[in-house]
Amino acid sequence: MSRRRIRLLILTGLLSIGGTLVLQLLWVRQAYDLNERQFNDRVVVALTEVVEEIQWMRGDSAVVDPVVQLASNYFVANINDTLHPFLLETLLEHAFAAVNLDQPIEYGIFDCFSDSIVYGGRLGADVVVAGGPSKAALPRFDRDGHYFGILFPEKTAGIVMSLKRWLLASILQLLVLGAFVYAVVLVLRQKRLSEVRDDFIANMTHEFKTPIATIEAAVRLLERDEVDGDASMRAKYRDLIGGENQRMRRQVDRVMEIATLDGGGNSDLKLERLDLVDIVRDAVGATEIFARDAEGEIRFDCKVADAPVMADRVHLTNVLCNLLDNAVRYAEKSPRIAVELHSKNGPGEQGVWSVVVRDNGIGIPTEHLGRIFDRFFRVPTGDRHDVKGFGLGLHYVKSMVEAHGGTIRCESKPGFGSTFTVKLQKAPDA
Repeated sequence: MSRRRIRLLILTGLLSIGGTLVLQLLWVRQAYDLNERQFNDRVVVALTEVVEEIQWMRGDSAVVDPVVQLASNYFVANINDTLHPFLLETLLEHAFAAVNLDQPIEYGIFDCFSDSIVYGGRLGADVVVAGGPSKAALPRFDRDGHYFGILFPEKTAGIVMSLKRWLLASILQLLVLGAFVYAVVLVLRQKRLSEVRDDFIANMTHEFKTPIATIEAAVRLLERDEVDGDASMRAKYRDLIGGENQRMRRQVDRVMEIATLDGGGNSDLKLERLDLVDIVRDAVGATEIFARDAEGEIRFDCKVADAPVMADRVHLTNVLCNLLDNAVRYAEKSPRIAVELHSKNGPGEQGVWSVVVRDNGIGIPTEHLGRIFDRFFRVPTGDRHDVKGFGLGLHYVKSMVEAHGGTIRCESKPGFGSTFTVKLQKAPDA
């Protein structure tokens, strides 16, 4: 499937599921608002009935605005005089039962002339609390006279529980969206792995095709009669066949080595106390001949006398040789490579050796910097085919550096070269 179709599929799925989820949340909000309005209306009806019942008992005249809502969960009811708490509780229980309200409430009977709560309590709970709520829980109504206040401490929770079906549907929508996003991530990952696999097969085929063709040609030349009697020619072609065979063997070994690393082979490192200065100098010496053949040079600037590390000599040397080899191969002109070994004392730098490999190569585009250490990944080089490989070198480098407890970082800009910084822990004092 093409990238365009995958993007269209992802966009369509996200719009569909996301739109449905947004509508579901809007419906939940509307349902909450509707339930809250119905709750408030039932409270006003119940409290109005209580006030009218009290007035009828006393023969009082009607009160203007008998019920006022001061907050989302706080209502006050005006009365002409104080009343007995037991009577109020009985009236409240009957009125709330009539409108099907079963939430716990806190109430207080106020006397504004004395600026005090005459009585307070709690209904709808297992225990009735004598003394009732405090003034902080039931604020004063800014009006002279007598009134009682009703507070619903669990109003929001009760309304939310009444919407459990809607909330369950919303949660299911979120799960569907999460599953879709996860599926998209898997599809993109599989797409990427498929592309990497195709690139690896193409690179491997190209790498093996040349030595196979060379061996085949050398074998045919050995079969000629004029070569049969020439010992020097036979030796030359045998050496050529042996060299190409070794080349293929090295490529196979590299592939097997990466497979071993991914299978947890890092524990096979043979760590010993080594001098990092010697290892870097050996790697520079092994690569220097290739730089000279390309009319370039490698400079080693060592800022320390010795740099003890606990490392595997073979693998750590291969790491540095790989970085230097890449610096030579990816130079558009004569390679100029600078290698530095130093130790800094800044924040987070104590106890760390830094090996810096800086080149003047073609550089790495910013969009590919995050993938250069991935297995089989190779930066696209357009029509340039002179640089061969499987895309395993930097993956091996990163794996080995991390196996030694270190880190590697790359900074690069197309046309201005690349800088690789390897940081390794200093060996403890003997």
